[in-house]
Amino acid sequence: MANAKIALLFGFVLVASALATDPSADDCEAAVERCSPTYSSFLPRGDKTVENDLRQYTSQLVDKSFHFLIMSSAFNKHSLDRPGFEKLYRKMSDKAWEDAVGLIKYQSRRGSFGNLVKPKKDSKYDKVLDVQELSSLQFALDYEKTLAKEAHAIHRKVSHAHSKVSANGSEDVYHYDPDAAHYLDEKIIEYQSGTVRDLAGYIHNLKQFTEKQQPASDLGNHLFDEYLAKAE
Repeated sequence: MANAKIALLFGFVLVASALATDPSADDCEAAVERCSPTYSSFLPRGDKTVENDLRQYTSQLVDKSFHFLIMSSAFNKHSLDRPGFEKLYRKMSDKAWEDAVGLIKYQSRRGSFGNLVKPKKDSKYDKVLDVQELSSLQFALDYEKTLAKEAHAIHRKVSHAHSKVSANGSEDVYHYDPDAAHYLDEKIIEYQSGTVRDLAGYIHNLKQFTEKQQPASDLGNHLFDEYLAKAE
């Protein structure tokens, strides 16, 4: 019985210690103006919170949406009529836009403002207007893998409690956020791994149709485009 009481008391001490390291724990009781849904890695702390990472990532998704929308239109010209490629890139554009809207809503749910910022990399819209079938798939794969790796980097930051002790003796509670990690898992990362796999397969299959500038390479592009047009 005595051991049980000691274990229970120890549990209360751990909970109290955890709350003490979170600057937002007693905010609402201290003042009504401080009552908000903001906590964990969404707490204000310069540019080192997941809030800032998600803002940047949301902006990159918007940029991706426009990139692939333009690339989709490039395959709908009279001189390059490829409805399958147009469908593929429009679908990727729509998904990026949908993910950006979803991330803005998620940030709002966590007490943040989902405003857009300048993406890390400068946009190169002229590149997506001058594409061929195979090179466009290569561009799409590299683009998707870049965003996937950035999503993994954010996920890594918020997935583990490292218990880093600061100068004042309190633990670092700003980086750990399992809720944000779960959102990225379910809404972003799972889709990306499937898309990367599909694009890599498309590249290797199309290369077999068109390698070494065979006389039938135009026919190969046409047949592969028909396949993309029929794919879901």
